[in-house]
Amino acid sequence: MKPILILFIASIFTLNLYSQDITRITGAKGRQVIVGSINEDEAKNRALAEAKLNALKMAGVSEHIQSYDLLYKSEIGNKFEEVFMSDMLSEIRGAVKNYTIKTSEKGIDDYKNFYIEVTIDADIILYSNSPDPAFKVSIDGIKQGYQNGEKLRYSVTPTMDCYLNIFNIYENNASVIFPNEFEKSIKFKADEQKVFPLSNLLDGYVLEKSTNDPEKNKLLFVFTKEKIPYINYSINHEGDQVTSFEDISSWLFSISPDKRVNYFVQFVIY
Repeated sequence: MKPILILFIASIFTLNLYSQDITRITGAKGRQVIVGSINEDEAKNRALAEAKLNALKMAGVSEHIQSYDLLYKSEIGNKFEEVFMSDMLSEIRGAVKNYTIKTSEKGIDDYKNFYIEVTIDADIILYSNSPDPAFKVSIDGIKQGYQNGEKLRYSVTPTMDCYLNIFNIYENNASVIFPNEFEKSIKFKADEQKVFPLSNLLDGYVLEKSTNDPEKNKLLFVFTKEKIPYINYSINHEGDQVTSFEDISSWLFSISPDKRVNYFVQFVIY
């Protein structure tokens, strides 16, 4: 989904994350065998996912470890529906805030299989709070399907004062679609409905698909109690604010779960 408007950076903000316990982990390893349809790049990504998982274990995160496994595997090929359309987000008790790949080495194991082993140093956030059950947002007006050229309009109504970032998730990358040049970041008031587009210059977001086949669109709405801008994106030649699902995931999970709520919405353009 690409609304017909050009998205530019309105301004640059300083990321202001909540203070949380951070544990520094060094030497977390992950290994993946190169076999079958798994090529070298995918093997490295899988090894990195395992290294992140092991860094969390080394930091003392042991509960619901299968949820983290699913999360990091979802970053490979953007298989994020399983994450955001399940209850696993409420189970996550920590996150990899950032990491550095120290080594990425090839080798042959005892069974004569080629493998890639990745070693990382990572800063692990340990959550001290659980999600706030009173912090909810109603998102209304998004249909399951639209015709090509039809306009998208919707509304949001939060239970608490909050701020919003919206991401469009594609097959191989992602983009920030709110805030943008025409629609600045605002504070959404508790129990007050806001209709999108916010700009009076827009009558709706015109939906256009890039292929002849039906096109699935995936929007991630992230509401936060404080203003925590997402700044890790670049502007492509079409003016889109381009980013990656891995960077979105890192930003999202760096925010304490009691300070955020997120929703994943899908629709199809026919």
